[in-house]
Amino acid sequence: MEEEVYVKCNNCGADDYTVVFPAGKAQIHRVVKCNNCGLIYANPQINSTAGGKMAREAEEVDLKKVEKEVEEYKPEKFQYLQKQYVHLKDFVAILEYFEKKGIKKGSLLEIGSHAGVFLNTAKEMGWEVTGIEPNPLPRIYSEKNFGLKVYSESFEQAPLKDDTFDVVIATHVIEHIYDPKVFIKKAYDLLKPGGVLVLETPTYDSLAFSLLKHRERSVRCPGHIYFYTKKSLADAVKGVGFKVVNHVAVGRTLTMDRLFHNFALITGKKKFFNNISKKLNLQKRTVHINAHDMQRIYAEKV
Repeated sequence: MEEEVYVKCNNCGADDYTVVFPAGKAQIHRVVKCNNCGLIYANPQINSTAGGKMAREAEEVDLKKVEKEVEEYKPEKFQYLQKQYVHLKDFVAILEYFEKKGIKKGSLLEIGSHAGVFLNTAKEMGWEVTGIEPNPLPRIYSEKNFGLKVYSESFEQAPLKDDTFDVVIATHVIEHIYDPKVFIKKAYDLLKPGGVLVLETPTYDSLAFSLLKHRERSVRCPGHIYFYTKKSLADAVKGVGFKVVNHVAVGRTLTMDRLFHNFALITGKKKFFNNISKKLNLQKRTVHINAHDMQRIYAEKV
């Protein structure tokens, strides 16, 4: 049975907020803004969400069944797997950033590595890689297709040693986490001195959010429970001891049919945009868009 869980501001601990959107306006949660520091978050949260990706125990799965399913796990059949390949060059930009800065290739941990598409590319570029992915289907795909080392446990439960990694990366994960402060602190502990945490998440001081408000696609996702501005994300990492070394607005490569899907979410005209997408065969065309509605932060352990 789902119950409501009330939470305090994860950045500053205050319990003083203003309602931004009532429950059902943008998504299933009520969305509030901390009156002390400005963090936007879901409050209350339903207990199935408030368990958090970090806190969930790995579910019992039939591995033999999953291994058979992996044979049919192909980009043309699974939209999220397709996105891994379409988005690849966007995330390779993280590795290119390190090359430009002259940062030596070392040990890299990706939290939420899914099918291992980015992680495998990092390995091919010379990094020593490790992944965390509790979802058994994409995890086994990454192991079978790329030979990657991927932990099945959640981030907080994975048997990883402190001061082990040069880089920890989590793209579009932090907005789902029940306790981001604990998540970021664990990443800090796992990094070697001078190591870098890279977080990517939607940003809510964007023009898109200002114009679209409750219709903005990211705030409408019921799995999103934290909504960071550039300031509040910087505050989150600095609050556990990180130093921000780079903070940029980033774009996304996506198929044209996914772009039309986003238009459908914003306008509520799902049938109209889906019909156009099918007629024009837009799933085979890609476009890169930077609407400054996503942010990527690089934070150094000091």
